[in-house]
Amino acid sequence: MRPRAPMPPVVVRFRRFTSLNTTIRLRQGKILVSLSDLLEGAPETVVRAIAHILLAKLYKKPIDAAQNLRYKRFAASATVSHQIELVRTARGRKRYFGPQGRYYHLEEVFDSLNARFFNGLLGRPELTWSEHHAKRSLGHYDAAHNTIVVSRVFDRPSSPRYALEYLLYHEMLHLKFPVRMRGLRRCVHPAEFKAEEARFPQLAEAMAFIRRL
Repeated sequence: MRPRAPMPPVVVRFRRFTSLNTTIRLRQGKILVSLSDLLEGAPETVVRAIAHILLAKLYKKPIDAAQNLRYKRFAASATVSHQIELVRTARGRKRYFGPQGRYYHLEEVFDSLNARFFNGLLGRPELTWSEHHAKRSLGHYDAAHNTIVVSRVFDRPSSPRYALEYLLYHEMLHLKFPVRMRGLRRCVHPAEFKAEEARFPQLAEAMAFIRRL
């Protein structure tokens, strides 16, 4: 990548990340690399692909398509995906603030939606309000910790119940339709997910309220 430049010292460390994180920096003439310890047993071809990708990013060079594909296939494999989920469960921290809000109780809303749309068959995950009134991340389902987090922006008199119900219903659909891999891509909202989401009776009103947020 830089054939006429002298080779700088390289320091590589494996770290206890919760995913396949990799970082590379040039500091005081040294290349500092941090890799997830999940990569310690990776095949040599994958390690070479990672090295290529990181150095290309560092020196703003084009990434070779074959090297990129080799790494993506490794990262998307069933074995690696399973290891990541186990590590996230063991190492990841989940701040829990409980389902009881000032105006809405998430467990009561969940149970109502479960009876209306799922025949009461969905197992209830951990439900918690977020720490702050977040408007960028309104809600998410964390499969590693089996937890649905809802932004406190919905826990106030100006937030209609149907908006909270729609948001929670959307996250409940992630319980019914887990993320799947299609080739090298994660399929988060498959066609059957979108079809069931469209069944929500006040979908248009809820989406309009969320857009205003």
